[in-house]
Amino acid sequence: MKKFKYSLETVYQFKLQVLDKVKEEYAIKQQEVLNQQSLINRLQEELFHYEEEFERVKQEGASIETIMMYVNGIERMEKRIGKEKDELIRRTVIAEEKKREVIKANVDTNAFEKLKEKKLEEYRIQGQKAEEQFI
Repeated sequence: MKKFKYSLETVYQFKLQVLDKVKEEYAIKQQEVLNQQSLINRLQEELFHYEEEFERVKQEGASIETIMMYVNGIERMEKRIGKEKDELIRRTVIAEEKKREVIKANVDTNAFEKLKEKKLEEYRIQGQKAEEQFI
């Protein structure tokens, strides 16, 4: 009996390659989201320390210029954190889109895999029938 050959093997292999590529892209996007979250956390910690320092300087009695410098610095930091949070949202949306692509590619690949299994089972059954007829 001849060896089993899946007629859609090249398509199946292509789908596997697409799945691997999309998974890699998703992993990169997830890492970007984590990096962005880390940046925001560092900025918030920096802002917290800056605000603590500002409170200490106010209690010691500071000039108007010094107070304005701290106020402006805090406002700029809050604006930057806001922008970075917007960027986090954008990156999260992109990562979610990649996740949907992974799911779709996985479904496509699984469909070809199930079809391959079904064809292999049919091949085995035909082989058994041929062997029984031979005997």
